[in-house]
Amino acid sequence: MSWNIQHLQGDPLAVHRVVRAADPDVLCLQEGPRLPGSPRQLAQLARACGLHYEAGGRRAGNNAIFVSGRMVAVDLAAFTFPLASWRDNRRGAVLATVRPVIGGPPLRIASVHLPLDPAQRLAHVRTLVRQLGDFGLPPVLAGDLNEPPGGASWEALEPLVADPAPGAPVTFSTASPRRRIDAILTGPGIEVLEYGAWQPSAADARLASDHLPVVAELRVLSSGLS
Repeated sequence: MSWNIQHLQGDPLAVHRVVRAADPDVLCLQEGPRLPGSPRQLAQLARACGLHYEAGGRRAGNNAIFVSGRMVAVDLAAFTFPLASWRDNRRGAVLATVRPVIGGPPLRIASVHLPLDPAQRLAHVRTLVRQLGDFGLPPVLAGDLNEPPGGASWEALEPLVADPAPGAPVTFSTASPRRRIDAILTGPGIEVLEYGAWQPSAADARLASDHLPVVAELRVLSSGLS
C-alpha cells in the first residue's frame, strides 16, 4: 500500500480505518507528520494502524515505511535530496529490504514523494534508480510522483521499474479525482497479482487525505536480478 496522508491534516481516525481495512504487509507513506517529534508520531500512527514503524520521518523528507507482523524489514536507509533553493520543500526517500517472516525471497522497496519542479523530479529519479538498484533485489518504488503516466520521470524510472497497471484508477484529488499521480511501480522478479482493485471507503478517504491510496498484491518470483 502507498499513500500520501497530507501530513495528517485530515482526520487521523479515518487514516487508521483506511489502513486497517486494507491490512497491508507493507505501507509506504508520503507526507507523514513533519513536526520535530515525527519518529514518535510515526510510531504512534503505525500502532494505531496495526503496523510497525521501520524508518522515515523528517530525515526522509516525511516519507516512511511501516510493515505488518507478517514481514521483516532490514537494511533500512533514509535520506533527503539536495535542495535547489531554500524556498523548496524538503524531499527525500526511505528504502528497505522486506521479506515474509515465514521465509521467502526479499524485495527492495522505496517510498518517495517527488517534487513539483520537472527538472528536480528527474534529478531525484536518477538518484533513486541508483539507490534502489544497488542491492540487486527485485525492486518496487511506491509513492507520489507528482506527474501522470507517460511523464519524463516515469520514463526515466523504466530501466529499473515500470507501471504494471496502465489502466489503474486516478488518485488525486479525493474531492475531484482526475489525475493518476500516485503509483506502485515494479521491476523484474515481481509478479503483480492485483492492482487498484481494492478501494477504501469513499467517506473515509475524503476525511483522511487529498490523495487516494494505492494497493497492489505482489509476488516475489526471484531473490535477485540477472
